[in-house]
Amino acid sequence: MRVLVIDDEDSARRAVVQGLRVAGAEVLEAADGEAGLAMALGGGVDLVVLDLRLPGMDGETVLATLRCSSAVPVIVVSSKRHEDDRVGVLDLGADDYLVKPFTVRELEARIRAVLRRSEGDGAAAIAIGDVTIDFLPRTATRAGEPVALTAQEFALLSCLVRQRGRIVSRAMLEAAIHPGESLPEDAVSNVVDVLVLRLRRKLGRDLITTRRGQGFIIDGVAR
Repeated sequence: MRVLVIDDEDSARRAVVQGLRVAGAEVLEAADGEAGLAMALGGGVDLVVLDLRLPGMDGETVLATLRCSSAVPVIVVSSKRHEDDRVGVLDLGADDYLVKPFTVRELEARIRAVLRRSEGDGAAAIAIGDVTIDFLPRTATRAGEPVALTAQEFALLSCLVRQRGRIVSRAMLEAAIHPGESLPEDAVSNVVDVLVLRLRRKLGRDLITTRRGQGFIIDGVAR
């Protein structure tokens, strides 16, 4: 088992890393959100342990961006105890939420439970209306007919499909299109609009809805 621990608190991170290594896991570690996200997107990770309060890119942003392109299980660890905090990150796609302080033994049990649940849960393909997205070969069909998509078109579509029913911000879509890259905050780009326009032409105008000032959403029911 290969676990990535993302936490800026050195003592807490080292305790978790050491405990998981003693338990037999291979453990990677990162002390900030951007580095952790890049490592998670790099692949080869079976589970991510993610703190919310991180320098630079916070944990919520790391989770939301990661969920655009990956179904890797994520356990959020945080000192935030309010119900709204737990519900918020679970809605973003976290698989579990563990309140600090906790024991490594409890974390190990949560990891085992999450991995058991995730076996077979990661859908290889999702159908919405007459559109089917197959994540492994990175292909799409409409009414059974193959639709040619560029790498960026598929990345954006995949992000929206994985977050279906939720509004996805332009920044999250930019991150999905350019995984692991840190874009300037003042960067102005119309690439998202261009890709959305192309996808509507290829897959139907009603698949992707624009929420002005908020982002984009696919709110169709998957089957």
